[in-house]
Amino acid sequence: MTINHVFVWATPSKLPALRAFYRTVLAPIGYKELIVAFNETQIAYGSDYPYFWLKALPEGKTTLPVHVAFDAPNWAAVDEFHRLALENGGRDNGAPGIREEMSRYPYYTAFTYDNEGNNIEAVCAPRERRTDR
Repeated sequence: MTINHVFVWATPSKLPALRAFYRTVLAPIGYKELIVAFNETQIAYGSDYPYFWLKALPEGKTTLPVHVAFDAPNWAAVDEFHRLALENGGRDNGAPGIREEMSRYPYYTAFTYDNEGNNIEAVCAPRERRTDR
């Protein structure tokens, strides 16, 4: 089983910048903006289905940071995701590279923070089990 979709809350004043940020950084992994709803307060991204959503917080509420990891088709997409994130206002939280400690598979990943403080990751981790451990 997989997760069907995830919502990430956004401060209403930051939503336009987050929308542009995710539209740009998710492109290398095959995601695009699919749905804009409720007066542009909910925006969905995905390849063929809206897996990842931004949703404006009700006034007076605050966000709590989350971590979301997106599957990437290859290492180059991870690199491009990280580069674009940093060029579009993201903050580095881990340059592209293999993280041996994170999986029994070759786990190539990069981490950035968006402008709400969410830790976003692109990862290329083939599902074939490593046999050298």
